[in-house]
Amino acid sequence: MAVVIDATVGGVSANSYLSLVDAQSMIDGMVLSADVTAWGTATTDAKNRALVSAAQRLDRERFLGARSNDDQAMQWPRTGVRKPDTYINTYAVGFPFRITTDYFTDEEIPDQVKRAQVELAVYLNNNTDGISLSGLEDYKSVSIGSISVTTNTTGAVGADKIPPMVERYLTGLRLSGPGNIAIRRS
Repeated sequence: MAVVIDATVGGVSANSYLSLVDAQSMIDGMVLSADVTAWGTATTDAKNRALVSAAQRLDRERFLGARSNDDQAMQWPRTGVRKPDTYINTYAVGFPFRITTDYFTDEEIPDQVKRAQVELAVYLNNNTDGISLSGLEDYKSVSIGSISVTTNTTGAVGADKIPPMVERYLTGLRLSGPGNIAIRRS
């Protein structure tokens, strides 16, 4: 059965943050790689499946704020989430310049979330083992003194991690993760 994209913002049956047409316009601007080339030869159904899978994975993240509506299917749009790019230099002169535009609206899906979905969909389309990053992909082995690290090739370790490029897009939008600091009281 073919997968159909529903990118209705805040929709009760939404399964993607953007349509295939919108995703394709972002992909057209990407640097050619094996993943992008494979995306170009994939069927529409395969692309839709990759987009839906990427959205499902992103929705398992713990984002700042709260969902705008209780009945929406996706994590975004959210309320009470400050735009990450407005933290910097907003208070440089002692007061915020952009009081009304510092936060995402209750109907807005951040461009970073859409780009993260597209990057992850392109990756998933060309990697049939799914997300099996261990964090040590660049190393064949690591040894420090008597300590030796070997990657797990079964795919069980890091099975839920996402590629570093996707991580970077989510910086400032999540409760924890790279680029965010989780604070705990002891």
